[in-house]
Amino acid sequence: MLGLAAAWAAGRGGARPGGTFLQFWNFHKEWEMERWRALFGYLAELRVREVVIQWTRYDGIDYTELTEKVLALAGRSGMEVWVGLAYESTWWRALEEGAGEALLQRVADGHLALAAELKSVVRGHHSFRGWYLPEEIDDVHWRAKAATEGLRAHVKELRRRLRPLALSGFSNGRMAPVELGRFWKRVAGGGLERVLFQDGIGAGKLTLESWPGYLQALGRSLGARLTVVVENFEVASAGGAGFAAKPAGVERIERQVELAGRYTKHAPVVFSLPEYATPLGGAAAARLYEDWRRTFPAR
Repeated sequence: MLGLAAAWAAGRGGARPGGTFLQFWNFHKEWEMERWRALFGYLAELRVREVVIQWTRYDGIDYTELTEKVLALAGRSGMEVWVGLAYESTWWRALEEGAGEALLQRVADGHLALAAELKSVVRGHHSFRGWYLPEEIDDVHWRAKAATEGLRAHVKELRRRLRPLALSGFSNGRMAPVELGRFWKRVAGGGLERVLFQDGIGAGKLTLESWPGYLQALGRSLGARLTVVVENFEVASAGGAGFAAKPAGVERIERQVELAGRYTKHAPVVFSLPEYATPLGGAAAARLYEDWRRTFPAR
C-alpha cells in the first residue's frame, strides 16, 4: 500500500470532482424556479456532470415533482441524473433490532412501487442515468454470512427490474480493508452497476491516513464499478443535539479528491455541493465555492 504522501503525489494533476449528491427536504418545495436555476448554474460552474438524488420519497413525503424538475434542469445543463428511490428513517433502528430479511423485503417493495410510479417521469428525460438505492450499507450489520447473502439476494432481485442500479456504502473501520473488499465484491455481484463508497473523512469514520488502504482494497475488488464519494463537510456537532456539519477546508478536500483519482477510474462524487459549496448554502459555503473554482479550475 502506498503511504499517504506517495499516494497523493502519484495522483496529483488529473483528479477533479465530477458529480454531487442532492438531498431533498421540505424547504426545497418552497423554492421558486429561479432558485433552482441558480443552483444548476453554480453546479455547472463547478463542472458537475452528474447528480445523484438521494431520495424521491422520504417517510412518505413525496418529492416526485422536484425529481422531475432536476431531471429537466440537468438535461439542459448536459448532466446525468441517478434517481434515488424511497427511504425510511427507521432503517438504522430496524437494523439494530435485527429486522434483517423482513426489513429488506419491505424496502424492496417500497423501491419497486415508487419506481413503477416514476417510470413515466424518467422516460421523458434523456438526463436519466439509472436508479439509486438510498440505504447506506455499513460494515457492522452485514458481516455474518447469512446477512451478506441476504443483501446480495436483495440487490439481485431489485436488479432484475431496475437497471442500471447503484448503491452506496461506508466503513466504520470494523472490517479490515481486504475483508471489506471481499464483502463488497460479493454484494455487488448481485448486479450493481455502481458502488458509491463514502470516504468517511468528513464524518470522522476514517482518516486521510487510514482511507488509502480501504480505497485500494475496494478498487481491486470492484474495479470500474467503484466511485468514491468525497465528503466536503466536517462535523460541527453530533449526539443529543443532533447532527450538524459545516463546509470543510478546500485543502483537505483536494487531498481527498487526489486520493480518489489515484485508486479509481471515475471522477469522484461529492457529498454535497448544494449545502456546503454553493452560495445557496450560506456564507461559509459561498467561500468554499470560490475556493473550489480556484482549486479545481476548468480544463
